[in-house]
Amino acid sequence: MMGLYRCGQCDKEVELTMSDPIRCPFCGFKILFKTRQKVVKRVKAR
Repeated sequence: MMGLYRCGQCDKEVELTMSDPIRCPFCGFKILFKTRQKVVKRVKAR
């Protein structure tokens, strides 16, 4: 599993695997954006 991506044209969420082409299955657009996690990650800076 590669992860969840959002299409740049139709704005639908797409779940891709390693064997899938980098293309939206709904509209065929080739630009996908990786979605961020909903959990906020905090780190302590020194």
